[in-house]
Amino acid sequence: MLKEKGIISEDQLNKALAHQKRQSIRLGEALTEMGFAGYEDITRSLAEQFDFQVVNPMAVSIPEDVISAVPKSIAKKHNIIPVTKHDGLLVVAISDPLDISTLEDLRFTLNINVEAVLATKNNIEHAIKKYYDKERAVSFDGYLDGFKSIIDGVDKSNDYTFGAEKEAEAPIVKFVTFIIDEAVKTRVSDIHIEPFPDKTRIRYRIDGVCQEVHSITKRIHEALISRIKILSKIDITEKRKPQDGRISSEVGEKPIDIRVSTIPTTCGESIVMRILEKSTVLIQLRNMGFSDHDYNNFKSILKKPNGIFLITGPTGSGKSTTLYASLNEVDRSEKKIITVEDPIEYNLSGINQCQVNDKIGLTFPGILRAVLRQDPNIIVIGEIRDVETAEIAVTSALTGHLVMSTLHTNDAPSAITRLVDMGIKPFLISSSIQAVLAQRLVRVICPKCKVPYKIEKDVSEALNIDSINLENTEFYHGAGCEYCNKTGYRAESLSLNS
Repeated sequence: MLKEKGIISEDQLNKALAHQKRQSIRLGEALTEMGFAGYEDITRSLAEQFDFQVVNPMAVSIPEDVISAVPKSIAKKHNIIPVTKHDGLLVVAISDPLDISTLEDLRFTLNINVEAVLATKNNIEHAIKKYYDKERAVSFDGYLDGFKSIIDGVDKSNDYTFGAEKEAEAPIVKFVTFIIDEAVKTRVSDIHIEPFPDKTRIRYRIDGVCQEVHSITKRIHEALISRIKILSKIDITEKRKPQDGRISSEVGEKPIDIRVSTIPTTCGESIVMRILEKSTVLIQLRNMGFSDHDYNNFKSILKKPNGIFLITGPTGSGKSTTLYASLNEVDRSEKKIITVEDPIEYNLSGINQCQVNDKIGLTFPGILRAVLRQDPNIIVIGEIRDVETAEIAVTSALTGHLVMSTLHTNDAPSAITRLVDMGIKPFLISSSIQAVLAQRLVRVICPKCKVPYKIEKDVSEALNIDSINLENTEFYHGAGCEYCNKTGYRAESLSLNS
């Protein structure tokens, strides 16, 4: 039906079908993931095909008694939202007209007649947050106003850290909670708190790009830094040296870990908080965007009895996610797997994970020497940072162990150059390296606001795509909408070089 309406082309349909087969997902999901169709296009087509009414739960006011008819846990589990109730009939919005089992579950669980209408998946998700998470829907200005009322009573010279705050509702506590909650809900990878002479800037890194979201005064900055240090168990009195810490928390029902790094600058301490969602590690290797050829090669490497497998790329390119996803492919019941990490980003069952602690002499090389006496099949090194770690990795690979690690290089061939620069002999590298995978994350055009545009000649020349028939090829870019924060991009996709 989408093809008949001219929303997608035959070529796009074939590509989406191939993507659907590779990822084992619904065709609608494949079309939106690849940017060929928006959620509204798919929902309207499904409604016409199956004779459903379409609603936008974000555009109507849903009474409290209707919302309370469906518990929050059920709404989130099935991704549904009740929209109205009358004469013993509950009308709920769903995104999949073929999901009959959900409606049956609702009838059985709630003991009420249920009728379905269609809504887009993202509108249902937004409505669930709007109506079920009202207690969190407090504006940034509200937090900031309350926070300033405390700051106004504190002299600039006082070393006020808020460490003794007894009430969980204190403005500084609410302020930090808001920053983290907002970041998790908007898919932020890093929170940057950066001091300048006239203000402190708070930026979120979304889809690889930093965006300024808030600015606060210098007086608020000091208390904010102190609060984050307390949460991450960092020495709040030490302001001259860089420090690292960690926060474990939950946002909604989602467990998260936050890696905290501080560094002194001329205007005060700067903090970066990297958000690690524990649920993301459950991603399957098959669902990461590999072609069939690359996926089969990847799996064959994981079956090797020995050698080194390196995943390379710049910071924030998803190396750790790929590393953990690969461990999910290994049969842990038959193999002994030990990881050496700094820090441990995700906890995996059935795997022995070791945390580096330089303060007590527990270094990468020190732990690795001990690991070799633990009869491991697979050794995972969080990152090869120095020659000593590299030497032990090579030795381990040559003595019957499969070693997996990450390396900071821009492409796959540079990994070999990097190891040689570290001092590893070329003949040892050729004997131990099984494969190198280089990856980047590239931004995906927002499916909600993508529009066709004519590519400029200088762009086509720069990208070396002169051979393409530009007249008969459609190019798209994001115009910017609420769904993508006016950026024109939504999410990131994996780009590989092996």
